[in-house]
Amino acid sequence: MFKDLRAGTKITILCGTFIIAIGATVYSLIAEKQFAIDFAKKELIGTQYLTAVRGVYADVLAAPPIKASAARPKPSTGEMLARLVTAQRHAGAQLQTAGLARALAEALRSWSNDRGDSPSYSLALEVLAAARRLISRIADDSNLALDPDLDTYHLQDLITRKMPVFLHRLTEVQIWAHQAAAAGTPSNEQWVRFEVSRSELQSVAEQVKGNLASAYRGNQDGTLKQAVYDAFAEMTSRTDAFLESVASGVSEESVGRTAASDPLFGGVAESAVAAWATAQSELDRLLQTRIRGLIDRMGLSLALTGVLVGLSIVVSVLTNRHIVEPLERLEKLASEVRRTRDYSLRLDYSSKSEIGQLTAAFNEMLAEVAASHERERAEHAELARVSRLTTMGAMAASIAHEINQPLQAISANSSAAQRWLSRKEPDIDEARSALKSVASDAHRASQVIESVRSIVKKRSREKEQVAINDAVTDILKLVHGEISKHHITVRTNLPQKLPPVVADRTQLQQVLINLIMNAVDAMKSGSGQKPVLTLRSNLEDRENVTVTVEDSGSGIDPENLERIFDPFFSTKSEGMGLGLAICRSIIEAHGGRLWATSKAGRGAAFHLTLPIGEA
Repeated sequence: MFKDLRAGTKITILCGTFIIAIGATVYSLIAEKQFAIDFAKKELIGTQYLTAVRGVYADVLAAPPIKASAARPKPSTGEMLARLVTAQRHAGAQLQTAGLARALAEALRSWSNDRGDSPSYSLALEVLAAARRLISRIADDSNLALDPDLDTYHLQDLITRKMPVFLHRLTEVQIWAHQAAAAGTPSNEQWVRFEVSRSELQSVAEQVKGNLASAYRGNQDGTLKQAVYDAFAEMTSRTDAFLESVASGVSEESVGRTAASDPLFGGVAESAVAAWATAQSELDRLLQTRIRGLIDRMGLSLALTGVLVGLSIVVSVLTNRHIVEPLERLEKLASEVRRTRDYSLRLDYSSKSEIGQLTAAFNEMLAEVAASHERERAEHAELARVSRLTTMGAMAASIAHEINQPLQAISANSSAAQRWLSRKEPDIDEARSALKSVASDAHRASQVIESVRSIVKKRSREKEQVAINDAVTDILKLVHGEISKHHITVRTNLPQKLPPVVADRTQLQQVLINLIMNAVDAMKSGSGQKPVLTLRSNLEDRENVTVTVEDSGSGIDPENLERIFDPFFSTKSEGMGLGLAICRSIIEAHGGRLWATSKAGRGAAFHLTLPIGEA
């Protein structure tokens, strides 16, 4: 089906398919980039929430009972809760953190309301634990835990996993130091707990270093290391100093000097929170840089796609102008030539392309066809002239052939009349009868000439109902003398009550005379058999009557059964080869058929059929 479409339709389908493909590609590109942009924006929402939670860490670690020597009282719960509520309001629609945020708020209220002489360390640890759970949920829901880039992935893992654990372990070591100082001499169990907490803190510190190293490797421009290296180096240095101070400060000789470690703890906590804030700031910067890069790349891709679409449109226009339009013009020219047969038309289009070569070839073909038609017209004119000459010759030969018999009859009858008049006693009645026959034969000769002329001119003569058996009987009377001369026996089988045929009587008689005289001529030379002329008529079907003229001559060569009806072909040395051709043309002009059958050595038979009906 596609191959039958017009070239313009095919180009339209091709352009439509290309536009759909481009549209699908653009949609896929935009969808992909937009997904990445939305993914990064959701991460930014998470980092903004982390800022509020990080403030909780800073406030709890800088206040009693964690920092026993803190000069300032516990911060206002309302201030911290306001920050959490604001952060939850901004992120609540996209993060499932409402429940954990409420748990942290409850823990903060309990911790803030603890105003006794011996504040509970467990309440502070509960606040930090609730903050850790909230941070973990923020990381999961805001896609931070699924970050695809190497630098930002390790940086977010540092911010959301390692730093909360680091500060929690740091707090546990500080609490242990306070409890050991309060108890006096640390027991073995307390020393074991201290070693375990210190090991866990140092392990987390090493994990922080590992995350930073991995993030540095993923950051190609090195800006991340420049931004956070100093902050984390200071945190690590302060952590080592704090642990060494705690290990050496809590002993039998230095019981009661716990307060001396608070400044070091405060320095570690402040540096850790500061490093945390620096890392989070860098994460925000990297995410924003990624978003800008995605937007820029999407814009560039769309611009390139637009350029490609523009070029495609230009190519489509050029294709339509230089392929489709010339093809349509060529098709219109071909249709016009087919309709008008005017081979002088030409298509004015020149190009070195295949279309131009096709146009040139088509124009050359039209020129050849026009020249061929000119030659054909000249040949037809010459053939017409030759045909007219041939027709004139055929008419003359036909007249000579057909009029010969009436002339012979006129000659015989006029000779008979002379003989009847030359007698001593002239027989006037016989002479009168002979002269009547001369007049009849002369009239028949005139009819033969008129019939031949009508055949040559293809002019129709008036037809009438003819009784076929009567026509056969009349012809037998006309040729009776010739039949008797050669001692030919005539046998007839002419059933009565045959329906009449519609024919020109003179032309039908002419055909029957030709067939009977041909039969007589075939039996003249003698074939060793008794010469017998058989004439039969019968009703072949409800529409046609058949007449058969059969002789007992030598027959016709099977190879010549059809050729004998060709003009100027004759099996007789003195024949002109026109009689049977004229007979067939007459019968076919009447809507009938004429054909011959023969058996070698047993004679030939000529059959003709004519339709019955009313004139």
